[in-house]
Amino acid sequence: MTFPDATPTSPLPRDRTLVLARLVADASRAFDEDPDTARDLVRRASQLLEAEVQRLARDQQTGRLAPWQVRAATAFIDQNRDRNLQVRDVAATVRLSPSYFSHAFKESFGQSAKSYIIERRIARAKHLMLTTRDTLAQIALACGFSDQAHFCRTFGAGVGQTPSRWRREHQERPSDPAALAA
Repeated sequence: MTFPDATPTSPLPRDRTLVLARLVADASRAFDEDPDTARDLVRRASQLLEAEVQRLARDQQTGRLAPWQVRAATAFIDQNRDRNLQVRDVAATVRLSPSYFSHAFKESFGQSAKSYIIERRIARAKHLMLTTRDTLAQIALACGFSDQAHFCRTFGAGVGQTPSRWRREHQERPSDPAALAA
């Protein structure tokens, strides 16, 4: 039985299930009468399955950021969260178009780049609220928000309470690492 289109280097045939079933069935019948042919058929079926596994592994990675891009993007975001950071700036850092970067970032992180940037800004703001006596206006600017009102709206939407209330509630335990994550 010959399958010229079923080599490990060529794309699998349209109905690979049928091809694999025929290879295995022919191999089963040949085991008693012709073990060499049976081994060859099993080897070919194995090659088809291996090609499919490799294709599926590649497909899972498609649309995601490479590990170096994840590291570069997160480092760039953390180093620049005190300024008006745009997704296109982060995309340029990892040498991708803003559109593709946005898609790949969401596939890699499970959230949009913009949401991640805001999350990192709020985490920095929480840290500053617990470790400094800076005003909320100063903290807002230090974390890349345009002004205190923008900071308060964003913080309230993400955390569920105003920054001043959060600060009051958490200042009694400034060394509590869970407070920063909350």
